[in-house]
Amino acid sequence: MPRRRRLTRAALLAFCPLPALVPAAFSRPALAQLPSEQPSAAPPSSSPLPASPPPSPASPPSPSPPPPSPAAPPPIEVVVTGTRTPESSQRATVRTRVVTRDEAERRGATNVGEALDGELGVQVNPSAYGALGNPSAIQIQGFDLDRVLVLEDGERVIGDAGGAIDLSALPLGDVSRIELVTGPTSSLYGTSAIGGVVNVLSAPPEHPGFSGRARLEGRSRAGLVLHGSGAYRGERAWVSADTSFQREDSLSLVEPAENLAHPEAGADAPTALPERSQTLLGLRAGAALGRGIDLRLRARWIHDEQDGIEQKERPVLGVYLYDLPEVTDRITLHLAETLDLGGGSSLRLAAGQQWAFRSSGRDQRGSPYEELRERSGSLQSYEAIATVADGKRTWVAGARAEVETLDQVLKITAVTTSGTEEIPPNDEVPSTRLGSAALYGQLGWKLTDELTLMPGIRGELRVRYGGVVAPRLALAYRPSPSLTLRVSGGRGFRAPSAKELGFSFDHSSLGYILEGNPELAPETSWGVNGDVTWIPREGITARAGAFSNWVDNLIDVDPSPVSSSDGVDTYTYTNIAEARTAGLDLSATLQATSWLRIEAGYAYLWTRDDTADPGQPLSGKPPHTAQAALRADLPLRLELVTRLRTLSSAFVERDPRAEEDVYAPGFTTLDARLARPLWPSSQAYIGVRNLLGAQKDPDRRGDHRPLEGRTFYVGVRADLPWEDS
Repeated sequence: MPRRRRLTRAALLAFCPLPALVPAAFSRPALAQLPSEQPSAAPPSSSPLPASPPPSPASPPSPSPPPPSPAAPPPIEVVVTGTRTPESSQRATVRTRVVTRDEAERRGATNVGEALDGELGVQVNPSAYGALGNPSAIQIQGFDLDRVLVLEDGERVIGDAGGAIDLSALPLGDVSRIELVTGPTSSLYGTSAIGGVVNVLSAPPEHPGFSGRARLEGRSRAGLVLHGSGAYRGERAWVSADTSFQREDSLSLVEPAENLAHPEAGADAPTALPERSQTLLGLRAGAALGRGIDLRLRARWIHDEQDGIEQKERPVLGVYLYDLPEVTDRITLHLAETLDLGGGSSLRLAAGQQWAFRSSGRDQRGSPYEELRERSGSLQSYEAIATVADGKRTWVAGARAEVETLDQVLKITAVTTSGTEEIPPNDEVPSTRLGSAALYGQLGWKLTDELTLMPGIRGELRVRYGGVVAPRLALAYRPSPSLTLRVSGGRGFRAPSAKELGFSFDHSSLGYILEGNPELAPETSWGVNGDVTWIPREGITARAGAFSNWVDNLIDVDPSPVSSSDGVDTYTYTNIAEARTAGLDLSATLQATSWLRIEAGYAYLWTRDDTADPGQPLSGKPPHTAQAALRADLPLRLELVTRLRTLSSAFVERDPRAEEDVYAPGFTTLDARLARPLWPSSQAYIGVRNLLGAQKDPDRRGDHRPLEGRTFYVGVRADLPWEDS
């Protein structure tokens, strides 16, 4: 088939530029395995790792961890996303939060969106994006959609829905942990890193020899979760195969309509969440090919099918039902080679290729009228990163080039007086190609044993609008082992998407046409972040953080039409908006006893849309969030985890007709999970998400409460090899 030939040709082009990888004269034992985003070299001397750092509050330790294998690395939590260099999470110059897969499962999560929903200062709420199909988009520091960059093993994820990366489409089957950095990070990662960066990381197998992992879970709404992986790690190479399957019934919040225009089509109710099934197949491998050479490969396919129902009421004619089938395929290939140059220095070469294909229909029941949108996108990238350790200084220099393509076609089968007619396809997004090249650098300078200075800068050239420069300066001060102070400031930017540059959405029947604007400039921002971490004694951690952001040239639809003809207005995108966000967060963790751990936190968010007159908050951003979590080891080897989260009401829009503001109601959720080991390295569990049953009211305008309501689940998971708990 033509598509298959295109995929094969693209994959060959993606990987052929890498240099020869097998120098036969070299021989060396396999390097220590670090997360796949980071080099396999030892941490730079400017960021010494303690022999046994305290556990990260973002990923609390298991009460009964299995004894480590003799070949396993020491239990050091190493993070890479904030600085692109491996650092202890406790000593990192830029604060990086971590959610491990085990912690995500304790939260009852089956995907990345659910795993991050419990993070303080982060919102993942599908009901806030009803116009986009309720994707699980993330909000950080008041920014959302494509103003938060989502990565997988350091590579940007494509295939958004209206600018939103649906985190529920990223299953946890092959995920090791998720790293989260807040604030502008464009100096390292380029476009879209205005609010922050989410990096979803995989990892090599922990145990030598054969190992495996399985998870079987049943959920309300006839949900099923199956995760499985098998791996082998030898002395010089490893390989892992991953698979997962998830499905769940549709969810409707209203009763079926009675005045159907076509009663013979059935009386199904419109769905708030579609029936959904998702399959993942993945292969990961790594090898030490010679002295100081480490090679890693990742290949993955995710197939997602959804079936929803939409209801539209037309005056006099009655209610019409539309079936909304959607099929999405995401294919990822990623190859990385790391050369250990000795002394903490390394060179990393990476090539990646992604494809995203989406086919979404809108089929009117009882009528041959059909709409079919076919969207395809790809991203091809090459990157080289050099890390040079020079005593108390660690230099990072990188270069990246990428080419992104996107097209979207609308096909309509219309009803005419003579029957049905195939309308010529409409290129809603003509085939668009966007190219960019970037150079970036960073210096980590340990001025004293307590003080680290880290300036960085990125220059990026984009074909459509020219260049952008994004600097950043970070400072970390650690006057004592118990106290860490960090502050950073920098610039963020977001490049116009292919959709905003070339979109043509013809809704003449509704009185408007929306067109892209090739003259768009990038959105830019300045942001400042600071935080203090205090550990007065073992088992107690307190944190306080604050931030402020200013963003210009926000891209939005110009409210004034560019032209009008025969009652149809034509609108376009333009750089019109300015906004500010600021906030603070407070959190504390207490290991009260050996069997009880308590967490509590509060986050405040202030937003302002400076384009509005008078200034008003940004839509859908709750100003207050409070949460608490408890983890207890109970008798009979039971583990109890509970999480309480309260969100305040949030401004949605200003209604000029009623001369009043519309607010989304606040709500509280409570999650609980009870687990017990069955045999070594296994666990049976039962849990509930949103026990209090907070749920969206479809008849209430601007209601952003959860769609799912109360969700029960029960399951079992097991790891191989089995070891004593």
